[in-house]
Amino acid sequence: MKNFYSEIDEITLTFSDINTTPYGMEYIRIYFERPTENGFDFLESTIPSLHVKARAGFTDAEVEDFLHYAQANAFLMWDIAREHAEGGDFFAASV
Repeated sequence: MKNFYSEIDEITLTFSDINTTPYGMEYIRIYFERPTENGFDFLESTIPSLHVKARAGFTDAEVEDFLHYAQANAFLMWDIAREHAEGGDFFAASV
């Protein structure tokens, strides 16, 4: 499930439900997307590690800014994902 978080300057941030690694560590996948003439620029990462999983089209400076934004807003995404996992209806819309 993808959850909508924000859209700023045509860049959309969505995130997954909470996942668990085989070692029991929880994480959330985050996705930044920007429409282009030929599709989308994108960045896929995870919180809390902020390790970039995949990317295309964004500059290094943009990626750095997005990861900083994700880090600053991670607590809200965790809250939304936990609320969703518990069957609640937080303010984020599911896509």
